[in-house]
Amino acid sequence: MNVLKWSQTKALRLTLCLVVSGVCLYLAARGMDFAQTMQGLKKSSPTPILGAVFFLFLSYWIRAYRWGYLLLPVKQIATRPLFRSTVIGFMGNYLLAFRAGEVMRAVSIGQNQNISKAAALGSIVLERVFDGVVLSLTPFLMLSAVDLPPWVTRINIAFLALYVVGLVGFVIATQRGWTEAWIERGTALLPLIFAQRVKSIAAEFLRGMKGINHAGALLPVILLSFICWFFHGLYFFLIFEALHFELSFWAALIIQMVIGLGVILPAAPGYVGNFEYFTVLGLALFGIAQEAAFAYSLLAHICQFIPVTAVGLFFVLRNGFQQQVEAVGRQPGLGLGSG
Repeated sequence: MNVLKWSQTKALRLTLCLVVSGVCLYLAARGMDFAQTMQGLKKSSPTPILGAVFFLFLSYWIRAYRWGYLLLPVKQIATRPLFRSTVIGFMGNYLLAFRAGEVMRAVSIGQNQNISKAAALGSIVLERVFDGVVLSLTPFLMLSAVDLPPWVTRINIAFLALYVVGLVGFVIATQRGWTEAWIERGTALLPLIFAQRVKSIAAEFLRGMKGINHAGALLPVILLSFICWFFHGLYFFLIFEALHFELSFWAALIIQMVIGLGVILPAAPGYVGNFEYFTVLGLALFGIAQEAAFAYSLLAHICQFIPVTAVGLFFVLRNGFQQQVEAVGRQPGLGLGSG
């Protein structure tokens, strides 16, 4: 793909992301009394907000600890550098389109620990699949506690089936050596030098995904996935408390699941629009008025964006990572897809 075609493709993808986010933001705010929303925000309590930010970063620490298990086939890495790269990645997702923060995260840990960036990226993709499994399971774990409409259950059944089939399929494929055959077939028509390069990158990427097959890693990864999203749910619950919503912790878990569905869609940097609309949609399940729900979405979004971006930029500057950030924007093919 030449530079002109890549630029046109990137422009089209960015346009799609902006359109989807714009439509979502319109739907979230349509017909709303903004004065009432601002009044609700002014009544927010600061103490629960501080607690929410604490649990947000605690969930990132647990995520980093889990990432260490997924990277065992590549290298044993301490949690601290993994945490720094994790925060840098989330910062990148807030500031850049096409989930480029995932690539920044892989580049960061690859540079810091002298490991293959493709392998690191493969482990991140595997991590996101585990996240999808946990979020999709959420409604079924709370059937006795929360009464949900059928569409929520149907959507999560579809996503859960997709994630589980993907995991099982990958395990079988790697154990039987099918992935190597796929790479050979996929590069058969490429020029020799280019084919060798693609094979090398693909092999490293797949090596990063083999954490699921590593002895003793699967059970801790599953357990840590649930713990990670439990603490992330506490973030949303404490934002309830900050705005004086009388909703349970179970409602917070449902809200984070609905938001998780929303950010799968193409979105502008920081998931602007998608986050707000799906938060309003999720809170409507519990009878929260549009104005109050929009206030909640703004507060929950801001309390993630500001601290994560600030800490991420601190880690970037501390690690001398500026050139790598610029490289992410220059190189074609680095995005993991929009949304």
